[in-house]
Formats: sequence, structure tokens, C-alpha cells
Amino acid sequence: MQGGFDYVDCQQAMNNVIPVIHNPASVQKLLDAVKVSLGFSVRTIVITKAVGTAAQQGIPEAFRLVLRSGATLIVLPDIKDAVELLHPDTVYFLSTRGDSMEGEARGRTLMVIQASDQHFMQSELNLGQQVKVIGRDVGSTALLTLALNKMLGQCIE
Repeated sequence: MQGGFDYVDCQQAMNNVIPVIHNPASVQKLLDAVKVSLGFSVRTIVITKAVGTAAQQGIPEAFRLVLRSGATLIVLPDIKDAVELLHPDTVYFLSTRGDSMEGEARGRTLMVIQASDQHFMQSELNLGQQVKVIGRDVGSTALLTLALNKMLGQCIE
């Protein structure tokens, strides 16, 4: 048992928490988010709306990292596609504002980061709940790291 979670709970949480890296344009930002996700032993990572060099060079490199770890990488055109295909119970848009994020995944949970300098569009936010991970702008990779630690930190040694 690890910090209140047992092995089965941790395995289930790692299967149910799915990071969604939305709108990456930078190869480095995309790969950093993938590495953070793999560091928390998530089993599925989604990339949506990749553009520019992130789409051309970043996705092949991300596939290499994910396949090496035994996880799954899904690349989709938009967040709406991820919601329609993965049928999550909860969709969290990680942010510096909004409601506080619960520290425990309830069912399948998509954790969406905006991997560009743009803000989420209202049509995207309507697909889930904008949650405050931390009150300061620390960047999307740090937001993802903090959110995954909140959800899965008890399962990581």
C-alpha cells in the first residue's frame, strides 16, 4: 500500500487519468509534456490539434518515447474528438483559474493542457470544467506536472 492507495487503485488511476496535450506548436513543449506524463506512468496520452514542427517532428519522436514505455499515444484533430471517442467521466481544462481540482480521479479523466500561448476557446471549455491547478502562470508543462502529482503522486515512489 502506498500512501493510502493500494496497487490495484494505483493501476486503475494510471489507466484512467489521460493527459491531453492540446495545440502544441513547439517540439520541445510537446516532448516535455509527454515525458512528464510517462514519468507518472499514465497508460494513454492524447495529442490534439498539433501544428507546425510539433506535428512534423514532435509527434514521431513522441511515438518513439511512448512505444518504448509500453503506453499508448493517440493523435486526434481536436479535443471534441477525444471526448467523443474516449467517453471520459470528467474533462479538466488545467488552468490558473476556475474551480479547485479534486485530488482523486473518479472514472476516466481527461486532463487537458493548452500547449501553446493561446487560451482555451469557450467552445472547448464547454466540453468540461476549467480547474485551477495553481494561481500563478507557471507554464503548461508545470501545470500538467502539478495536476498529475495531485492525482497520481501517491502512486509514484
